[in-house]
Formats: sequence, C-alpha cells, structure tokens
Amino acid sequence: MNKAVLEPLIKPSSDTQHEQVEKTAKSSSTAAADKKAAASSEDGVKKKMGYKDVAQRTIYTILMAYVFLACISVGVRFGIFLTLVICFGMFFEVTRINQRFRKERQLPSMKIVKWYFFIASTSFMTINAARAPLRNALPLLAPYEQMLPFLSFSSVMGGLVFFVLSLRKGLYRYQFIQFTWITMTLIVLCAQCSASLHNMMRGMIWFLLPVSCVVNNDIWAYVFGKLFGRTKLLSLSPKKTVEGFLGSFLFTVAWGFWFCGFLSYFPEMYCPAVGFTNDVNTQCVKDPIYIQHEVQLPALVQQLSGGSLSTILVSRAQQHALVLAVFASLLAPFGGFFASGLKRAFKLKDFGDLIPGHGGMTDRMDCQGIMGIFTYFYLRTYVFDRCPALVDITRCALALSVTQRRALMALIAESLGE
Repeated sequence: MNKAVLEPLIKPSSDTQHEQVEKTAKSSSTAAADKKAAASSEDGVKKKMGYKDVAQRTIYTILMAYVFLACISVGVRFGIFLTLVICFGMFFEVTRINQRFRKERQLPSMKIVKWYFFIASTSFMTINAARAPLRNALPLLAPYEQMLPFLSFSSVMGGLVFFVLSLRKGLYRYQFIQFTWITMTLIVLCAQCSASLHNMMRGMIWFLLPVSCVVNNDIWAYVFGKLFGRTKLLSLSPKKTVEGFLGSFLFTVAWGFWFCGFLSYFPEMYCPAVGFTNDVNTQCVKDPIYIQHEVQLPALVQQLSGGSLSTILVSRAQQHALVLAVFASLLAPFGGFFASGLKRAFKLKDFGDLIPGHGGMTDRMDCQGIMGIFTYFYLRTYVFDRCPALVDITRCALALSVTQRRALMALIAESLGE
C-alpha cells in the first residue's frame, strides 16, 4: 500500500498513545502526591499522639508519686494495704489472659477456686510476714501462732478437694490448664509480695528505697531514650534503647545513695515494725548501719575538686543502697522484659488499662517484683542477722525442759565469761 495513504492513519494512533502516556504520568504523579500527603498526615497524627502519650504519662506519674508520698506517712499499715492491692490487681490481670469466657460461663466453680486460693494465699502470706506487729497488737493470738503452717496446709487441701469435685466431663483439659495458670501466678505473686512485706517489717526504708530506685530508673530510661535513644536494646521492647539503659544507670545509682542517706534521718523509716502505728514504730534505738561516718575520697577526686572535697559522710546502709541501685538499673528491667515477652506471646499491648498512659497494674509492677525479691535475699544474707527475733528465742527457751534450760543457761554464762 502507498506510504502516503498510510501516513494519516498512523499519526492519530501515535498521538493517542502520547496522550495516554501523559495521562498515566499525571495520574501516577497525583497518586504519589496523595500518598506523600497521606504519609505526612499519618506522621503528624503519630507525632501528636506521641506528645499526648508523653503528657498523659507524665501527669499520671506525678500524680501517683504525690499520692504515694502522702500515704507513706501512714506507715506500715499503708504499706501492707498497698502491697495487697497491687497483688490483687496483678493476679486479676494475669489470670484473665488465658481465660475463655464461653467456657468460664459454663464453669462458675473455676471463679470460686481462683479467688479462694488467692484469699487463702495472701492471708497466710500477710500473717506470716507481719507476725511481730500482730503479736504485739493482738497478744491473745500468740498461742495460736504455731498453728499457722498447719492451717495454711489445710486451706490448700480444702481448695484442692473442691477443685477435684468441680471437674466436669468434656472440660477437664481446660480446667487443669486454668488451675495450673492460677497456681503458677500465685507462686510468683506471693513470692514478690511476701518479700516486700518482709522488707517492710525491717523498716519502711527497705520498702521505699527499692521502689524509688526502680521508679527513678524507669523515669530516666524514658528521658534518655527520648532525648538520645538511637540503638535498640531488645526486640522484645522496641522502645528501650541502650542510651536510655546506660543513662538511667548513672542517675539511679546517684539517687539510691542520696535517698538512703536522706531516709536515714527519720525514725519512721529506719525503725523496724513492731506494731501498726507510727507511735509504736518510731520508738527504737538507731541501728549503727544508719549512722554516717567520714570516708576519705580517692586522691583523683580530691585533685579534681581542688582540695575542697577530701571526705564524705557515708553510712553502711548507703553502701548497701548502691548495690540495690545497681541491681535496679541493670537487672530489675529484665523483669519488665519478661513481662513484655509474655504480652507478645499473647498478642497484648498492655495487661490492662487501669492507669492511663501506663497500662495495667502489671505493666507498672513488672520490675518491682524481682526488685523486692532481690532486696529480701540481699538483706537476709548481707545486712541483717539471720537469727530469730528475741521474742521467738525466749518463747522456745521457755518451752524447754528444766534440764535443757539449765544447760542453756550454762552455755550463756560461759559465753559471757562468768
């Protein structure tokens, strides 16, 4: 066919293709612009939500701190009440993770089993930890004190019998899974709460100091992470950074040393609990570990200070506080990482929504539990005498036979050089 005849037919097709290319380019550029605008809008929303979260978190942190400091003046009564409330909140949040509500409606007995074991465990835990105040406040109960282990065992057996009788065909597996979950949760929580109560009985300082170290470490880790955080610490907690971890360590150690010295001035803090009121618990002779002595600073520090700092007042309690602060900043956070792993395993953002900006009770107390247990064993091993209280020794000595008491008196006289 003649080329002149074909040319008019080819040109329109070429023009049409060109127009289509231009339309496609325009539509793709428009889509890219829309996508970019949507992304920037999403970033703006995320930034606003981040600022809102920081403000909410800060407000509730300050509010909780002021409420806590106001109530701590009540003394050991508030400490016991707070510990039991925390234990209740954590037990409620953790045990509902594995619940299936349809099956729970078919098994009302499981709710009875759960709360029976919780009440029995926390009751005997509290009585055991607060034996000295209870003995002084309610002397009529002293003869029944030795029955406590047997009563505790009897209550466990009663709950076990009730659980076995409540088993329903077709739901055995679910019931035993729930029973195991309840038991393990109680073991962990009662260990944490019992340790905190025992620390409290040695003096409120050993309850308040570890708690404050963990809180202080959490605050500074958050601040340093926001300001300087670049390197992620763990995949379990994407918001945790190496910079926040190290920065909080320095400030927590400094805080623990100073705060322990500050609390050592108040009898309400360093006196062991012998009753449930401050009038009783402030009447004690100050233990030598709380008395400060001059300690020579290293030569390098003296040179850097131009000789203005040569000595510093330090008590043995402050030296122990340094150990607690190091643990609070370097190892206690792994309790939080463990809780984060548990949440990831069950696809949870938080354990609850009790505290706005913070999550549930377990989200706030995940590090406190392991800190309380460490404090208990550290105090028992390195700080305080592991012998029973004088009242316990006296009660046991008076229960001996005449011959045994005479032998005991001879040993005491010999030790005194008489």
